[in-house]
Amino acid sequence: MGNVEDRLAVLERAHRVQGRLVVGLGACLLALLTMGAGGSDVVQARRVEIIDGSGKALLSLEARDGRGVLELQNEEGQRTALLSTTAEGGALVLFDERGHQMVLAGAEAEGGVLETSSASARTLVRLGPGSASGGALATYSGSGKRLVELGATTDGDGTVVTFDGKGEQLVALAASAQGSGKVLAFDGGKEHGWPDK
Repeated sequence: MGNVEDRLAVLERAHRVQGRLVVGLGACLLALLTMGAGGSDVVQARRVEIIDGSGKALLSLEARDGRGVLELQNEEGQRTALLSTTAEGGALVLFDERGHQMVLAGAEAEGGVLETSSASARTLVRLGPGSASGGALATYSGSGKRLVELGATTDGDGTVVTFDGKGEQLVALAASAQGSGKVLAFDGGKEHGWPDK
């Protein structure tokens, strides 16, 4: 019987400690809020975390290397989303349950970019500035080689280009110099076009 009473006593002590912690955290939160409401326009901290009932951080807001970062974590503490400033602007990154980057939406010097990746961190699809001019949509192989690109020529005409596993051009649909459609096929560095003109 003494064993059960000892366990109850331990639970009661733990409950009292937990209650004191909740009251203390509530008082800190109230003090923080009243400081903000009392005329101060700024609340400053190096890092802010939102935690669950077990104390695990689920959301954090901090400065890293001079950049603002908002990060979401799952219940295992694994990063699932990251919103950050970058040298070119900003970026949003989404991760899978193992922490592999799956989606990136961000700004680059040439324009906005949206990329999806495999679990092995290889780009699968990229939407953004093209290799010639204008925007482009490109798909990639599992080894990271570009397979198809829908984009624009340097003259500003639309084009579709396919590539082999080595990154060499195979077929291109583009505009001819006369402004009509043209099909180009590439064979060992040789270009074959239709129509010939």
